[in-house]
Parts: sequence; C-alpha cells; structure tokens
Amino acid sequence: MYKILIFIASLGLITTIFNISNYANARDADGAFPHVDSKFEFPQHRWAKVRQTIQIHVPRNSQALENLRIAVPNNINFQISKIEITSGDRPILAAISRKGQELQVNFDRPISPDTQFRIDFNSVERNMQPQLAVYYLYGKTVDRIDGFLGEAYFPQ
Repeated sequence: MYKILIFIASLGLITTIFNISNYANARDADGAFPHVDSKFEFPQHRWAKVRQTIQIHVPRNSQALENLRIAVPNNINFQISKIEITSGDRPILAAISRKGQELQVNFDRPISPDTQFRIDFNSVERNMQPQLAVYYLYGKTVDRIDGFLGEAYFPQ
C-alpha cells in the first residue's frame, strides 16, 4: 500500500513538472507575425469611465508593422476618448482615422521588430448593453502582408 502511495505521488509530481514547463513557454517570442500580448482596464468599476489598454508585441523574426486596423465594439463610445500609442515612456507618432466603428492607425515610421507597444483608450464610456467589449486587431507589415493580430475583450 505504501509503495502504491509513493508511486502515485511521484507520478503526480512528474506530471506537474512537465505541465509547468509548458505553461511557462506559452508565448513564442520568435514568432513570425505581430500579436496581442495582453490587455487591461483601469479602474475595475462596472459603469465608470475607464482606460482600456491593449499591448501588442512585434516579434524579433517578423517584419516591421506599418499600419493597424482596430474594430471597436458597438457598446463602446470611443468618439470622446483620447487614444495614445506608446512604447515604454516614449510616444509613437501615428495618424489615427475613424470610420464607423473602426480605427485605422498609420504609423509615421514602421514599428521595428522586437518592440512592444501599448494602445491606451482613455476616458472610454461604456453604455448599458450587457455584452463583452471585444476589440479585433489586424495589422499590415512593410512587405504588405495583412494578418489578424488577435482580440482583446473586456468584460462588463
């Protein structure tokens, strides 16, 4: 009985060790296309004006990112919000145009590989529709390849 207990405990420990190493390597830093790394919202109040932030990573092995298209959800009133794009503490200059519920971001200079940058939507006013706020992000690299970068959802 004691041997069976030790066998089960050691099997569980080995399984846990192998699974932890898989979770630690969830994001490939050497991917071939830019992707959404994370998203966060401040403050966490339900019906307040909030700042929603989406962080995008341009991997080392990808092409430079030339422009970005963001499909903004219908339950977000972004007409009055201020949009800032930063990499660390320095702002990234970009022309932002709005067309319906879509934002077109054309960078003055392409975002070079191995860069992380953030898009801040300040003073976002959420309306009372009980649905998730899901942003869909698409990008175009300097070699004219379009692709889906990811989605960022903010629960209500």
